[in-house]
Amino acid sequence: MTLEQRIQRLEDIEAIRYLQAKYQRCLDNRDFDGIRECFADDVVSSYGNGEMAYVGAENVIAFLKGVMTIDMPSAHMIHGGEIDILSTTTATAKWYLQDFLINKAHGVNIHGAAIYENTYEKVGEIWKIKTIGYKRMYEYYDMISQTQSATLKKTTFLDEKKEQADK
Repeated sequence: MTLEQRIQRLEDIEAIRYLQAKYQRCLDNRDFDGIRECFADDVVSSYGNGEMAYVGAENVIAFLKGVMTIDMPSAHMIHGGEIDILSTTTATAKWYLQDFLINKAHGVNIHGAAIYENTYEKVGEIWKIKTIGYKRMYEYYDMISQTQSATLKKTTFLDEKKEQADK
């Protein structure tokens, strides 16, 4: 590889790392417009071991809006990032995921770990998520007691979004 090709490869890896981090942040902030920017138009999703699979950005966003509500704070943390640049316009990556969700409606804390296996495509100069999905390693549910519920602090941005929506 030439020096220019090596530099481009490193720039592509960093762009994909940024893209995946943006997706995770937007998911937890319920920024669905931001998530839409991350997806190729014909993105294919396969969440929860393939049990929740959708084709097309609008269908994936509709699914996410339905399950990732303001009343369910979450933290989706990715680690690692085994990114392979396959060509000037295609790449794959594996990410380790740890997620924490508080389902207030059902009184449950959810914690899990999974491995994302995503593909990416470069459209013009911009990388987009082409396929996204994970397979669970484990998922753990913990019932929220009345004491835990009483001590649940304000969830800041989600509560602020809810307050704005209620106005």
